[in-house]
Amino acid sequence: MHRLIAPIVFSTILIIGSGVTLTLHNGAKTNQDLRAKDYADQTVNQISTRLDECVALMRATNAFFQASPSRINAKRFHQIVQGLDINERYPGLQGIGFAEWIETRHEDSLNTILQLYYDVDVAVWPETDQDYRTPIVLLEPMDVRNKAAIAYDMFSDEVRRNAIRKAFASKNVTASAPVELVQEISTKKQAGFLLYLPYIKDQNADIKRAPYSFTKPSRGLIYSPFRAGDLFQKTLEQSLNIPVSVLARDDEKDTPVLYKSSTYDDDALFDLDLSQTRSLDVAGRTWVLDVRIRKATKWDLETLAPYVSAVMFLLLAGMLAWITHSQLRAVRTAHAMHALTEKNLKEKELLLQEMKHRIKNSIARILAISRQTARHSDTIDDFTESFNARLQAMANAQDALTRSRWQRADLSDLLAKELEQVLGENGIKNRISGPKVELDETTSQALALTFHELATNALKYSAVSTAKEVLKVKWNVMIKGKKRLLTFLWEEKSAERIEAPTHKGFGTKLIDANIVGELNGKIERRYEDHGLTVEIIIPLETSEKTKS
Repeated sequence: MHRLIAPIVFSTILIIGSGVTLTLHNGAKTNQDLRAKDYADQTVNQISTRLDECVALMRATNAFFQASPSRINAKRFHQIVQGLDINERYPGLQGIGFAEWIETRHEDSLNTILQLYYDVDVAVWPETDQDYRTPIVLLEPMDVRNKAAIAYDMFSDEVRRNAIRKAFASKNVTASAPVELVQEISTKKQAGFLLYLPYIKDQNADIKRAPYSFTKPSRGLIYSPFRAGDLFQKTLEQSLNIPVSVLARDDEKDTPVLYKSSTYDDDALFDLDLSQTRSLDVAGRTWVLDVRIRKATKWDLETLAPYVSAVMFLLLAGMLAWITHSQLRAVRTAHAMHALTEKNLKEKELLLQEMKHRIKNSIARILAISRQTARHSDTIDDFTESFNARLQAMANAQDALTRSRWQRADLSDLLAKELEQVLGENGIKNRISGPKVELDETTSQALALTFHELATNALKYSAVSTAKEVLKVKWNVMIKGKKRLLTFLWEEKSAERIEAPTHKGFGTKLIDANIVGELNGKIERRYEDHGLTVEIIIPLETSEKTKS
């Protein structure tokens, strides 16, 4: 369970961070959508405001015509319009003018008026099959483009004619469908449109009479021609803070595009998901504006926030997971150190008990050796020589046990060292038999202690030092499945019956602890009429080397 705490901490922080990051991202996206809508609305409002200003100018002109007691000639109209500064204040507006409503049969009379106004040979054009004409009589400012439009009969063109009829029917400002203005005399042409405001002197006036130079026109149109490209381009240029490109078109099918920004078709510049579409009512006609929002060229705080949040929470999750893992590892290390300390204390206690027991056994061995030696020695010199030899063998066995902590020990040598303490150097080869087996440190220590206890007990309770046939030790290695087992048989023969002990002494407990507890083996003791048989079976690790 502890292993899962750090991943759980990491996952929890990451989930929280993902939620915060997603919230910031959605908030930024919502704000982008709102800004895109606002940009589109601003664009439409500015175009609408510009057109409203032009309509107001037309209404003021119409009011002036209504109030004038006589016909307004070209010179006077020029003086009126000149102060309006149309080119600077009204970008896209090509001019403001007046077109008189006449019957086609009276065009000669109007030609006379036009020649008086402009002192040139000018006549109404083009030819028409209509009963009425609406030639342009006045138009300002009189630049090269507008000069080309003088005397043009707008009623002769179907698109313009439909708008004119609608204006007179509604008695209000009416826009035409997209057209090419007659002012487009250069190679760089633009789509255009016209606004018409009907001028009617008197509802009861005779509209069929011929026009005269000093008589007010009975009916006509205050009109304004627009170059759509200039209108949109100048309006958008004045709005430097609106990063948009626009495609403007009339809602009527099969009409020319009014305006398209030069960068509109470059999809790479725009966030197409933020594109907006708006409808704009222009004097009775509906325009459709497709507005594309340019991609942000600079990172702002709102755009950066989700990415910063993701990175910060990822780092925070990693840091907290690492801290948690480190703390848990420290706790595990402390627990392990505590367990190791407890184990060391127990091992130290066991070693202390073992040392005490071994000292007692060593003293017992020395006493037994001294008694046995004294019994079979005729002189002090014989006793000294035999006793010293056995003590030296005992010391050699202790030395072998000490070396086994750092290197492998041979089973035969280990056993021989212990038996030499009891039997001396003679007859050992005849009493032990088995293959060569090399033991690791743990097994060497355990078996050395076991041999020590068995040999000591044999020395105490059997006549192993007097008869060669009293003690025999055999071992072998068996293969059982994938396991290798060491079988060890210790046989003691005695002239008297050996009774089983009524309770386990320390030596017996030590043997059981070594064989069963330490080596995961088995031990069986069989007390018979004339001896003792001890059978030991222990598993050999794969790291041990065995030779037959």
